[in-house]
Amino acid sequence: MTAGENIDGLLKGHLSSWKVGKVAELAQRDDGALRGLFKLLHDQDDGIKLRALIALEETLKALPDVKRLFLVREFLDDLLEATKSDRDDISLHALRVLAWLIRNIPLDPETFVKLGHALKDLVKARRNEAVLLEIPPILENMRVLSPDPRVYDVISRLLKSRNPRLRAMGLRLLLNVSTYTGDPSLLKEAFSAAGDMLTGEDVPLADFMLNILLEIAEHPLTEELIDEVARTLTIVKNLAMGKNPELREKARIVAEKLEEAIYNYYKGRPEKAREKINELLINERFYEAVDLALAVGDTYVLKWLADVLEKMGEETLKINERVLPGPRYLSVPPEKKAQRYLTPPSLSQFKTPRKSAPDTALKEPSPGELSEEEKAELKRALESGKTEELIELAKRKPEAVFELTRKLEEGDKLERMDALWALSKLAEKLDPAKTPILRPAVEPLITIAKSRNRWARLRAVKTLAKLASKAPYGEEIVGHFLGEYLSEKGEGALPSLEFFSYYFSDRWDEKTARAVLEKLGDYLNGETLFDALMLLEALVSSISPEELYLVKPFVEKLKEVKKTASPDEQKLALRILEEIAEKSKALVTS
Repeated sequence: MTAGENIDGLLKGHLSSWKVGKVAELAQRDDGALRGLFKLLHDQDDGIKLRALIALEETLKALPDVKRLFLVREFLDDLLEATKSDRDDISLHALRVLAWLIRNIPLDPETFVKLGHALKDLVKARRNEAVLLEIPPILENMRVLSPDPRVYDVISRLLKSRNPRLRAMGLRLLLNVSTYTGDPSLLKEAFSAAGDMLTGEDVPLADFMLNILLEIAEHPLTEELIDEVARTLTIVKNLAMGKNPELREKARIVAEKLEEAIYNYYKGRPEKAREKINELLINERFYEAVDLALAVGDTYVLKWLADVLEKMGEETLKINERVLPGPRYLSVPPEKKAQRYLTPPSLSQFKTPRKSAPDTALKEPSPGELSEEEKAELKRALESGKTEELIELAKRKPEAVFELTRKLEEGDKLERMDALWALSKLAEKLDPAKTPILRPAVEPLITIAKSRNRWARLRAVKTLAKLASKAPYGEEIVGHFLGEYLSEKGEGALPSLEFFSYYFSDRWDEKTARAVLEKLGDYLNGETLFDALMLLEALVSSISPEELYLVKPFVEKLKEVKKTASPDEQKLALRILEEIAEKSKALVTS
C-alpha cells in the first residue's frame, strides 16, 4: 500500500466518524493530507464529500495567502465541479470553501473568467436560496491581477443581462476590477442600476445592492451624479421606512451615508442646491426634492422649499416622515399629527432673542443639569442621528445621560423613543471604562423592558444586555433578569428570554448559562417557544465544543419542534440542530 493510499484511508476513516476537526488539523500540517482532502471531492459517498468540504473550509481559514494561491491553480476545477452537485448542502459548502480559497488572492484573467461563468450558471439554474446566499462573499473577493478584454467581456455581458441578480454580479465585479480615478461614469452606472434592485421584493438582491451603495457612498460626488444620487436616496429611504425588518437598518445606514455625501457636496453652496431642487420640483419629483433638501440641511433652502411647496399646492407633503435620524417612526401618535407637515418657519424662529442680565442668571443650569446650549446640542444630535456627536457630548458632559433618562421617564412618545435610541448607541459604542456614566439609565430601561410595545422592549433589553456584558455593574443587571427568569410566577419571562438571547450573543458566561439552561425546558412550549428557541440558539452559538454536553437534554425537544411547530419555529429548531451537529455530530445522532 502506498503512502498516498494510507493517507486517503486515514482521512476517510476520520471523516466517517465525523472527526472533521482532527482532519482539518492534519491537513494544516501535512500537504499530502491537504491534497487528499481535495481528492475526496470526487468520492462516491456524498457524506464523505460533504465532510471533506467542511474540513477544507476550516483548513483554508488557517492557511497563508501564498499557499492558497497554489491551491487555486491546482484545485479550482474540483471545487467548481462540487458546486454543481444536486445536493444543496454539498453545493453550499463548496461555495464556502471557494470564498476562503480566493480570499485576498488576485486571480489571473483566465481563472477570473472561469469563476465568473460558474457563478453565473449557478444563478441562472435558480438553485435553493440558501445556496445562492453563499455567492456574494465570493464575488466580494474576486480580484484580478491585470484586467484584459476577456474579463471586461464577462462583466459587460452580466451588466446587460435582464436578470437583476446577474446585473448586480456584473456591477460588483466592475467595482472590483476598476480603479476609481474621479471619473463619474463608474459610480453613475452603480447609482442608475440601484432602482431595479432595491424594490424590496428580492431581499438578498436588495441587501447585496445596499452593500455596494455603502461602499461607493464614500467617494465624493460630482454634478453629473446628483440626479441619480437623489433618486437613489429616496428609494433607499423608502426601504428604511418599509415593512421589511431585514433591510430597514442597513437601508437607514446607507441613507445616512448618501445624505452625508450630498451635504458635503452642497456645503456653502445653498443656491446651487436650490437650483437642483427646483429642477426636481418642475419634473414633479417631489419626494426626491424633499429628501435632497433635508440632506443639504440648510435652513434657507428648507424655508424656500416650504414656500414653493405651498404655492404648488403640495403643502401637505409629509416632510417629517422623510427624516431618518435613527429612531424615527413610521406611525405618529394623534397628538403629534400637527408636526407631520412642513410649514414655512417665521423669521422670529431663526432670531436669537436678547436676554437681560437677570434673565440670563435665572437660566444658569444647576449642578447635574445641562445648560440650555448643551440641551440644544443634545437635541441636534438626536434629530440628526449622528452617533459621533452624541458620544462626544456624553463623554464631555455625563449630565446628558440624566437628560436622556428624564426623557425616558417624563417625555412624550417621540422623546422616549429618541432617548431609547441614544442610550442604545451609547451602550454599544462607549468603552467599558466609560459605561459608569450610563448607570442612572438602568432602572428606567428595566421598566421599559416590561413594556407591551415590542420595539421599545427589545431596544431596552438589547441595551441592558450590552451593558451587562461590558459595564462594571453588569452583574447587577444579569442578577435582575435571572431572578425574573427563575421566578415561579413567570411574569418577567418574555423580557428575560429576550435579554439573555442578546446577552449570550455577546459573550459566554458559564455560571449564568447553567442557571438559564436548568429552567429553559419550561419555556420551550406555548407562547414562549419561539423566544426560548432564540435564547437556545444564542447559547449554542457561543458555547465551546467542550461544554456542548450542557445542551444535550434539548436535542430531542428540538427534533420534536422541527416536526410539529409553526414553520418559523421549525426553521429555527433545524438551524440549532445543524449548529450543534457542526460542533458535535454525536450529540444529534446518538
